[in-house]
Amino acid sequence: MYFCSMILVYPHKQGKEGSTIQHSINWALKRYPNAEVYIIGDHVRGYNNIIPDARSSVRGCDVTHKLLTFARHIGDKFLYMNDDFFLGPKFNEDIVLSNGNLMINDLHAPTYQEACQNTMDVLKAMGCTTINFECHQPVMMDSQKLIELFNSISWDGHNHFVKSLYLNYYQVPHSPGQNLKLGSDIKKAQQLLDLYGSFSCSDQWMRGNTQVKFLTTH
Repeated sequence: MYFCSMILVYPHKQGKEGSTIQHSINWALKRYPNAEVYIIGDHVRGYNNIIPDARSSVRGCDVTHKLLTFARHIGDKFLYMNDDFFLGPKFNEDIVLSNGNLMINDLHAPTYQEACQNTMDVLKAMGCTTINFECHQPVMMDSQKLIELFNSISWDGHNHFVKSLYLNYYQVPHSPGQNLKLGSDIKKAQQLLDLYGSFSCSDQWMRGNTQVKFLTTH
């Protein structure tokens, strides 16, 4: 478990329908009351905001730019967060979830398939495993290791999964799990909190009054 002050890093881009980031931060600070919160990207009042060194219209590249901005300017180990991640009291940052191996799924959006293929290609070229870490779960990263990895590969302009690249390359121990991303099922959210200590919600979640109340009163 993490006994030093936790650092939470959010690569942030404000969506058209608003954001769940304040709810996510509120939950995370209940789990880690002394955590430092860094927002890389669009400004969120009341926290450490950093303008990224670069931006990209390619989602995976934009996220990586933002994480590398933190790594280069602040450094240290950090918990990579998204604005739709919610941490409960049972969340353990030492447990990393995996879900089989990366594979192309025709049901996924073309941009997701592209990111998946690019990630698999890079990992195979480096002789790494291609385990699927895209479980919508916060994970710990080391700034120096992140910099070293992305300095060694050609990634800018090519969509990719930063989490699966990092965790496979550094052979981070993991446990079989499942995708923690939900639509609007509150019962399922509670089950995931009990099992894994976290869940992730889709845009659909914020359209339901009961679901929003769950975030504000849980």
